[in-house]
Amino acid sequence: MKIENLLKNKWLQFIVSFLSIIGGLITIGPFIPIIPIWAWISVSLLVILIVLIFLIRRIFRKTIPFNPFLYKGYISPNDFFGRKMLLRQIFEELKKGTNLSLIGDREIGKTSLLHKVCQLGKQELPEKTFIYLDMQAITNEDRFFESLCNKMGITVCRSSELEQALQGKQYVLCLDFIERMKSQLFSGNERTELRGFAEGADAPLTLLIASRFSLDTLFPEDYSRLESSPLDGICHNLDILPFGQSEVRDFIQTRLQPTGKPFTEEEIEQIWEATQGHPARVQEIAAKLYRQKFESNNTD
Repeated sequence: MKIENLLKNKWLQFIVSFLSIIGGLITIGPFIPIIPIWAWISVSLLVILIVLIFLIRRIFRKTIPFNPFLYKGYISPNDFFGRKMLLRQIFEELKKGTNLSLIGDREIGKTSLLHKVCQLGKQELPEKTFIYLDMQAITNEDRFFESLCNKMGITVCRSSELEQALQGKQYVLCLDFIERMKSQLFSGNERTELRGFAEGADAPLTLLIASRFSLDTLFPEDYSRLESSPLDGICHNLDILPFGQSEVRDFIQTRLQPTGKPFTEEEIEQIWEATQGHPARVQEIAAKLYRQKFESNNTD
């Protein structure tokens, strides 16, 4: 470590100040008859030793930088990457009042995308309120309407009462993990009501639904129960695809940029070939490679 960097170290500056205080206490200690001089010196030396050990370990210990690919679960809107074309398409449709069904593989980024839409919605569609509902946390039909009304800030209700409460209001309802409605604790009537609230040019709800499979595949029983699927009939399908090769390269380079530790083009190509752009697998393999390269650099 260079001398000038050592002198700028905040911990060293703290130690100097601290030792000055201790030195002052040792100096005035003999003039305070209540406390013996040996007690002042013993305590002062012990504190100095502890602080010096801490400082030495902090300065010279081997630090491991944060792995930029260790993201699990949904990515927060501020860390969200890419999907610009898909986001543009989503907002173009939402502005027209089109209900959308987002279909994508497991861990493809559906939840992250919904949260990003909610964040951008304040600028893209300021006249509408964006609501996110995670169906994984909703156990039955009654809880669904309770959660929905709570998010809207209205008294818990449904059917005609909810229709009246929604008059003059505009919401974009982002439903995540709608597969939960396949449970026997959901009758299917909730989907019928959702369609009623979301159908038509002046409907108070615009639906943005995320699932692994299309709505007609998830709820085939609705075709026998009604003339058409309550939701499938009014939703336009949009597929969430894996990243393209250039998007994988940009993603990796963007994540690595703050670390100053780049991957080679060959390594990025290998990640692409192994993952075919699936975001979760890209992060998994990139995190492993980053760890291996760092450990290799420290054992040379």
